[in-house]
Amino acid sequence: MTKRICVLGVCAAAIFGLVLWTAGNASANERNSFMDAVFSAIESAENLNLSDGNMKIASYEGPVSNKDEKFMGLLRAKLRLAHIFRKLEYPEENLSVLKGYEVVRLMIAAASSGSLNTQGAPFDLGDYIVFQLILPLQLEPLIRELPVYYDSMKSKEDWQEKFDLILETGDEYGPSLNRGKTFHLAGFPKVNTKKEYTMAIDVEFKDESLYYSEADSSIEGWLYSFWLRRYQEGSLETVKVILDWLNTKLDEVEKAVG
Repeated sequence: MTKRICVLGVCAAAIFGLVLWTAGNASANERNSFMDAVFSAIESAENLNLSDGNMKIASYEGPVSNKDEKFMGLLRAKLRLAHIFRKLEYPEENLSVLKGYEVVRLMIAAASSGSLNTQGAPFDLGDYIVFQLILPLQLEPLIRELPVYYDSMKSKEDWQEKFDLILETGDEYGPSLNRGKTFHLAGFPKVNTKKEYTMAIDVEFKDESLYYSEADSSIEGWLYSFWLRRYQEGSLETVKVILDWLNTKLDEVEKAVG
């Protein structure tokens, strides 16, 4: 069981940009309580109305267009993930969360299925991950775009030095992203050049189900900082392998549907 949790934890880390969780001293009741909260948050995020008609998107930097389908897909993915994290940070019921439970263990529910043969199919949980998480949460744009930012990062021979420099400028909360411009100033390419990608976005929902406001971040900053965090925690290459695998699974789904 411990081995299963470790493998599934890496999958969750790849999808949500989180660090690995160690289940060590947690009791069964605490684990079950935490997972109840996790899946409740996921269901709530799935049910968000992210239609154009329900969202008012604005920025203090100027008007925000919703005509770019990729931008809107990434924004919707970010909103759903933000909703999950907010639900877990401020649960409606008292939730006992031990130190170290800062990670979402989304894959534990799939622990009884799939193969753990690391030589053959180490991530043979594709159907569960794709059909129960990625597609319902509309995370495909994020899964597709993260490898693009990995390639952009690796296009610089001194990318590690650049990341180290950015990390050195931070405090206990991390470095300032400056809406993604921190990475551009460090010498990394602009991946998406439309202004929406480097704007701090505010989103109001007409049904009042969520309010989301950025100050320091942006889509460009979010995607670059994903890899900065993976570099900092030492999981960068592992997560890239998993993302490549997830994209292969998504390709297979698209071919089957097509």
